[in-house]
Amino acid sequence: MADRVGGSAREIGVLVESIRSAANTTVMATEDGSKAVDAGARQFADVLSTFQQIVSQVGITTQAAREIELSTKQQATAIEQVNIAMGDVAQAAKETEGGSSAMLDTSSQLADVSRQLALLVRATGAP
Repeated sequence: MADRVGGSAREIGVLVESIRSAANTTVMATEDGSKAVDAGARQFADVLSTFQQIVSQVGITTQAAREIELSTKQQATAIEQVNIAMGDVAQAAKETEGGSSAMLDTSSQLADVSRQLALLVRATGAP
């Protein structure tokens, strides 16, 4: 019986050592897994930070695009107003040309009348 108890004790010792070895392996695997999870969490935080920066830059770019759009609309309106003003200037120039032409005709007619009057005055002998 002592041999059986000794054999059983050795078997129990071997089993305990096997359990201890398995527990150590489990602890090491758990530590490795924990380190991998920590590294993954740090990488996720870095990716999240990068995406936040991208979102911020997209917002800035969107605002700049809106400002460019508004500026472009304002420039288009200003160009339209300049075109209207140029049309008004062209119209005024045409009207001035027409008035100048009429004035030239009138001046020419007055000059003719003055010449005729001068001839009449000379013909009548007025001093």
